[in-house]
Amino acid sequence: MIHPTNKCKQIWDAFVLVMTSVVAVEIPLRIAMDLPFRGGLLFLDVFISSVFVVDLILTFFSAFYVNGTLINDPKNVAKRYLKGWFIIDLLAVLPLDLIFGTFMINVRLLRLLRLGHVATFMQKVANANVVNASLLRMLFLAFWVSLFAHWAACGWIAAGAGNITDEWKTTESLLYLRSLYWAVTTLVTIGYGDITPVTPKQTIFAIIVELLGAGLYGYVIAIFASLVAKLDVARTHFTEKIEKMNTFMRFRKIPSDLQDRIRSYYEYLWTTRRGYDEGQVLTDLPDSLKIQVSLHLCSGMIEKVPIFSGAGEDLIKQIVTKLRPGIFTPGDYIFREGEVGDSMYFISRGSVEVVSKDGKTAYATLSQGNFFGEIALLLQQPRNASIRALDYVDLYTLGHGDFQDVLQKFPAFMDHIHDLAKKRQEQIAKP
Repeated sequence: MIHPTNKCKQIWDAFVLVMTSVVAVEIPLRIAMDLPFRGGLLFLDVFISSVFVVDLILTFFSAFYVNGTLINDPKNVAKRYLKGWFIIDLLAVLPLDLIFGTFMINVRLLRLLRLGHVATFMQKVANANVVNASLLRMLFLAFWVSLFAHWAACGWIAAGAGNITDEWKTTESLLYLRSLYWAVTTLVTIGYGDITPVTPKQTIFAIIVELLGAGLYGYVIAIFASLVAKLDVARTHFTEKIEKMNTFMRFRKIPSDLQDRIRSYYEYLWTTRRGYDEGQVLTDLPDSLKIQVSLHLCSGMIEKVPIFSGAGEDLIKQIVTKLRPGIFTPGDYIFREGEVGDSMYFISRGSVEVVSKDGKTAYATLSQGNFFGEIALLLQQPRNASIRALDYVDLYTLGHGDFQDVLQKFPAFMDHIHDLAKKRQEQIAKP
């Protein structure tokens, strides 16, 4: 069975949806224009039919999720498909026009039923929140409105195109352009009146499009207004937080230079993480997902630390869940020489420098992926140097207490750590 997250399957599904969109544009236009069904159009029709046939077959071998549970039993997959989209997909691939004759050419419109797949796909993508959901919904709405305008233009051509002058009918492209102009002006309720119906059939069609256009126009305006309001919810919430901080700083008469540093911090927080609190985000996740995310973020840094050399996967999982994220601004001292330490640090972003107690002499620079403070984690002894942030620094902190809690679950590794701590003490005690 094909897993639903298989990359090749996802690419194939996207390709099928593109072909479905092509059908939604090509078939109404071909019928309205009465274009000869040969050459390139015939090849395109055969190609798309072949794509739909392959997709129909693959669906019988494609697993799916139901309420988070993977269904990959062939019988259940086939049963669900047969009760769902199978009839629609079958009608979309059957060459009914060839079976019943050319007078059945309009049955090709049954392929438009596959647009239901497009609607379902769009809903899944919007709910997945891979990018801004409101922006996606605006794009999807624009797609459907454009498609409806295209259909209205094709219907207007099929109805006789009203009083469009002969000079616009010299080529199919000019006729379509003029009809699309009529469709758009009618749907958005502008209706300049330069193109009007002549026959009863055209009048009835115009009335239907006008009624649909009035409803569609109101619906689109309401939806767009709602989506624009939700376009950047995170930014809105973050702006409210900044406004509260500004009010507090003015009320408490915080010095202007300190205000500038606070605003710079918030700007960095927005630029790098859109204002979210990483610790809070992970807190909201179940333990299994929290561990996987933490491993993705921090396991590489943990494995570089010599004291964790040889640690098993279970121990690493426990360690990463104990890490606490934090941010230091440029010039901040993470700790100073002589302070009694009980934590070690892992640099996720930015850089720090190792300096003397007075801060005048720099010994080294540490950047993303580096760590420091492991001796304090083992021995809880005074720091032998100061660490100062060169720029904004994202760190993960592992405290001595949390480290000991983890070691209690791994007695063998705890003995290894104690032996290592004794060796470090002996090295430090040597003159």
